[in-house]
Amino acid sequence: MASDLEKKIINQIEYYFGDINLPRDKFLIEKIKEDEGWVTIEVLLTFKRLAALSNEEEVIAGAIEKSENKLVCVSEDKKKVRRNPDLPAPELNEERKQELMKRTAYAKGFPLDETLDAIRTFLDEHGPVETCLKRNYLDKIAKEHKFKGSCFIIFKDVEQCKKFVEAETIKYKEVELIRKMQADYYEQKKTEIEERRNKKGKKNKDEAKEIKVNPVAVGSVLFFSGIKEDQTVTREIIRAKVEELCKSEIAFIDYNKGQTEGYIRFTSENAGNDFHKTLEEGNLDLGEAKIVFKTLDATQEEEYNVKHANDVKERRNKNKYRKPGKFNNRKRKGNFSNDSPRSKK
Repeated sequence: MASDLEKKIINQIEYYFGDINLPRDKFLIEKIKEDEGWVTIEVLLTFKRLAALSNEEEVIAGAIEKSENKLVCVSEDKKKVRRNPDLPAPELNEERKQELMKRTAYAKGFPLDETLDAIRTFLDEHGPVETCLKRNYLDKIAKEHKFKGSCFIIFKDVEQCKKFVEAETIKYKEVELIRKMQADYYEQKKTEIEERRNKKGKKNKDEAKEIKVNPVAVGSVLFFSGIKEDQTVTREIIRAKVEELCKSEIAFIDYNKGQTEGYIRFTSENAGNDFHKTLEEGNLDLGEAKIVFKTLDATQEEEYNVKHANDVKERRNKNKYRKPGKFNNRKRKGNFSNDSPRSKK
């Protein structure tokens, strides 16, 4: 029978290889392609939550062998694990995303210092839960992610999710939890964002129609900081180093030389979170500077994408109506004469 520590190890490993995480985890997907689905326990120990439980490979292998679910198999040499080939992971297509949303609840009211294990133990009393995701935000002063006091809870069936949301009262340590279906929560957040921007006068009715908020946190954006104003760090330097370490394509880097922080967005879903997992404590060494990457939760990423889209739109509008002055005309003529074949005759 598994001990309490072994149960925590089993839960963590089965989360990594589970139906929710594995189809989205591009780092693990690449790893399982290398050796017929096998991933070394040494690689898994680069994940902070597992390493915090135990850094001994034999302890982790022994725990997995005691799992009743048999979702994950252990190799004969006890050095590698893989998802049970008889239990393949589902494809993460649009139909799957919508199905997950239907059985995902939003709950707020947990203590800000509460552990995920304590929350999971509490949720076990309210029906079979597939996974629970704590929602964090970036404290820019402390430069660390902190718990918001809210979670996304994916139940194993729609009925149990609705029962949890629609219950007359559910308290956590005497605090009544605010509960909503995830779809309703995202719709509310979309409305709040639009109202805030309308109050600031930063968009009109046409712009409001153009803003599209993705209802699923794609995990493609990372925040980075730690650059000093006197350090020579450019977008090109950051891009070159990230591309050296990451196979995922970069969409853009929101940063200008002289700034101390910025954002990087990848083109593929969850690529930002996957890249962050490969970094030790989120650190990236650029030689002269060391920058720290931080992941964003669903709401932070949603708000950043909306803000970025509107910033780009405002810049385009300013450039569209800008009239060239005499200086610009002279500059344009000078560039023409210097660059044209005619000037070299």
